[in-house]
Amino acid sequence: MPPTFELVVCITSSALFDCTESREIWKRDGFEAYKEHQCANLMVPLQPGVGYPLVRSLLALNEAAKKQLVEVVLISRKDSDSGERVRQSIYHDKLPITRMSFTGGTDVTKYLSAWKCDLFLTADEDQVRTVLSGTTSEAFTGIAAALVCSIVNTTPSIPSNTMLVPESSHDHQSNSNTGMMILPSEVNTSTNSDLSAPLASLSWPEGQVRIAFDGDGVLFSDQAERVFKTEGLEGFFEFERKHGHIALPKGPMQAFALKLQKLRQSLGENHKWRVRTFLVTARNDVGNIRVFHTLKEWGLEIDETHFLGGLDKTPFLQSINPAIFFDDSRENIDRAKTYVPSAQVVYGINNIDTNILIRSISIEGKNVQNEHST
Repeated sequence: MPPTFELVVCITSSALFDCTESREIWKRDGFEAYKEHQCANLMVPLQPGVGYPLVRSLLALNEAAKKQLVEVVLISRKDSDSGERVRQSIYHDKLPITRMSFTGGTDVTKYLSAWKCDLFLTADEDQVRTVLSGTTSEAFTGIAAALVCSIVNTTPSIPSNTMLVPESSHDHQSNSNTGMMILPSEVNTSTNSDLSAPLASLSWPEGQVRIAFDGDGVLFSDQAERVFKTEGLEGFFEFERKHGHIALPKGPMQAFALKLQKLRQSLGENHKWRVRTFLVTARNDVGNIRVFHTLKEWGLEIDETHFLGGLDKTPFLQSINPAIFFDDSRENIDRAKTYVPSAQVVYGINNIDTNILIRSISIEGKNVQNEHST
């Protein structure tokens, strides 16, 4: 009888490892040059990618619990031959990843449901959109997906036991002094901390997996953002007051968060501490009542909830030092990715595909013209 897992993560090779060099060769010189490069460097291990810390820390839970709770599956559009370097890198790093799909160019998302995937990490934005669109296939229901974003470290090297501060802001954000809600683009992202200076080591337990979630557009749907854009600031406040007793609609990461909770329970009392979750949102007191009501109705326990009321998320992510940080705002991710592993949840009104929008407007315009011509 095949084993059953509490959590299944499917990850592409470019999300697990840093494949920047080989990808650039493919783009610049073509597939044959790419294959030659991979063959020549077959025994040169690939460097860790954005998703690597999460994968390694999750797999370590199996060893700690002495049972198979987490499964990580490598899925790649490479063929078996060109994927050999990836396999060698997995063996070199002693990652207990034994199940893989090499699709030879076929869209890897076709196989997510077959793998019973809970979380899909990729460096391909179109793949994330396919999974989260909600219109492509019911097979993607309950699968969380995120776009890992390359780490760009422009700061001086620092000791391994220290960490830097990511800058981030998101959601409906409130100025804590005036109570006014402000847009992400209006948030002052400066911080009193010197981002280039090494910070004091933090005393998190070794072997703990910490995962940080944004709120609206991640754990919750983008309903709040849509209300704000259509009704304005006062309309949003009024909507939240009226609906404080009604749970927020589920977001793309809700099912994954529940899976993490179940995983923690399966670890047993002695190891529950090994999984810790965080909600870091720019909502203020106007919105936190509804958030707590929602979490209670879902039966979802988040270890730490931070309602920043428009303050920069940077010092909080600094303290959390997560294995990964999920946010739906590209602006926030671009700031955070320099300092912590970050992945964009390409979902909701903040991530409308402009190409699709333009095509939609064009089609609507043609329809109107046709109506007038008949």
